[in-house]
Amino acid sequence: MDSVLPLRRFASWVIDRLAFLGVGAAILYLVQELDSRLGIRGPDSVNFDVYDLLTIQVPLALVITYVLWIFVIIRIGQPGRRLTRTEIRRYRGGGAGLPRKLVRAVVKIALHLTLIGLVIDAVFILRDQRERRSIPDLMAGTMISTRRG
Repeated sequence: MDSVLPLRRFASWVIDRLAFLGVGAAILYLVQELDSRLGIRGPDSVNFDVYDLLTIQVPLALVITYVLWIFVIIRIGQPGRRLTRTEIRRYRGGGAGLPRKLVRAVVKIALHLTLIGLVIDAVFILRDQRERRSIPDLMAGTMISTRRG
């Protein structure tokens, strides 16, 4: 395993999270603007802004952001992977292919919806000093490697 790979993997993770948060914030802003223009309101006994934010706007923005994120992964790949010149490959060699990348992305999203899932995934990466494969990597039969060429 490339000795620079753990640093690249971490940098890729940071870049992807920042991109995801930026896209999510932009989508939340658009959802809030659409909500204010359409005049959707919650029950009279609840503060409208907090109720709308927590029950309508944030969940809708998260769903849209995750769907968009999976679309980006399928079409062009993760921005962090492209910038750090790492790639997802099959564990036994060769390209990962779309089905494996999709399984990996869905499992990673499901794990990272909760803090405990994020921590468990990080523990799996750190437990094996040689391969550093995460839970999504184990389930999809993939690994992270430096890009060839």
